[in-house]
Amino acid sequence: MDKKPTDLLAGYVHRLRFKDLPGEVVESAKLFLLDYLASAMAGYKINKIFNEAVYSVVSGMGGKKESRVFFQGGKQPAPHAALLNAVYGHGADMDDGNRTAQGHPGGCVIPAVLALAEAHRLSGRDVIVAIVAGYDLFVRLATAINPSHLSRGFHTTGTVGNIAAAGAAAKALDLPLAQVRHALSLAALQAAGLLEVAESGQMAKPLHPGKAAFNAILAARLAQAGAEGPREPLEGRKGFFKAFADEVNLEILRKNLGKEFRISSCYVKLYPACRHTHAAIDAALELRRNGLPAPGALQKIRVYVYPAAINLTGSIHEPKTTDEAKFSLCYTVATALTKGHFTLKDLDVAKSFDRETRELIRKIEIVSEPRLENRVANIRGARVELVLKDGTARQVEVNLPKGDPEVPVTDADMENKLRFCAEDLFPEKRQRAILRTVKRLEDLNSVNPVTRLLVL
Repeated sequence: MDKKPTDLLAGYVHRLRFKDLPGEVVESAKLFLLDYLASAMAGYKINKIFNEAVYSVVSGMGGKKESRVFFQGGKQPAPHAALLNAVYGHGADMDDGNRTAQGHPGGCVIPAVLALAEAHRLSGRDVIVAIVAGYDLFVRLATAINPSHLSRGFHTTGTVGNIAAAGAAAKALDLPLAQVRHALSLAALQAAGLLEVAESGQMAKPLHPGKAAFNAILAARLAQAGAEGPREPLEGRKGFFKAFADEVNLEILRKNLGKEFRISSCYVKLYPACRHTHAAIDAALELRRNGLPAPGALQKIRVYVYPAAINLTGSIHEPKTTDEAKFSLCYTVATALTKGHFTLKDLDVAKSFDRETRELIRKIEIVSEPRLENRVANIRGARVELVLKDGTARQVEVNLPKGDPEVPVTDADMENKLRFCAEDLFPEKRQRAILRTVKRLEDLNSVNPVTRLLVL
């Protein structure tokens, strides 16, 4: 690598311009913006206890009214608005992600960019460029330090998310090169995100993107004001790489930087649950479409999945809360088999956890199959097998869940996602307005036409 990683990434962020972006990358940025907005609607409705706690604390801090807090009305300082909107975006676990980065770039990058776009009157094109830059930093950095980073118990959304969102914030503020570098450095100092929230206290997981978005704006504005960070925040002897990973692949940072935009490698989530459950949900839904056997004829259900999925979603068999339902492989698969869907309403275990679903869960056996996760072969899948009492078996294997770039969502999929995420929040007329406005983002002189539509 000719340049040090910090210099390489700072230079890329500084140089990137709208004219450098292929048309499909611009469309990807708009797709993921729409996806983030839908996910925020879902998270606002689902994670109420945590949302209300965070809003109560943050809104009580006061400060300059710069940026809208979605769904609440009123404005907050840009870092506060970014924190709150990011918390909403991750509250239902429906926000985008990247399978090699093992995290959620949109949940931290987009709220930071939108908050600054309102505060500094940025155009739609400015927003698109900043989003693309942030996604590139997130995916490249997080992929470079995984799987070691994840194995040590860190969530890239809360760690790498700080640095990626700071790059996006620095781009949104159009900082000079030296200040972009310091923004990345000051953000790296704030990196944190423990995956213990997958074991318990799941409602607090949105604090990872929330603080990443907040810290990003803080870092970018500090850099703009003349603050300096360490010279080698990533690669230094006591830097980010040493602290957070046992192995780092630096070639991933450099390869085709500025030519291949990693936003196009990210996925959309169609179910409100941890992504590690989605391939199994897809397989269960396919089995149901082909005709589910009578409960009395079913002896066992085997769910074959890769070890990381088991580590994060395999321990909760009969969830007692909405938060646990999102991280239960057994519950999501059983619900898909019994009901033919897995939606926001299925997270309400008090209403959705019927006897049939519970009986199926008790027949589920989770089996570790490492071959179902293979970075090189683009596999991150699951196999669901129904074993009947007569000795026969039926199975469906899915290599990648729908929403990954290789199995892309359609316009209809996104309209459906917006519809059920916005249900009971915004009427259809408002939903259509959001769709139309995001689709013409690059033609907007301001993001206000978008953000105004997100206030109840």
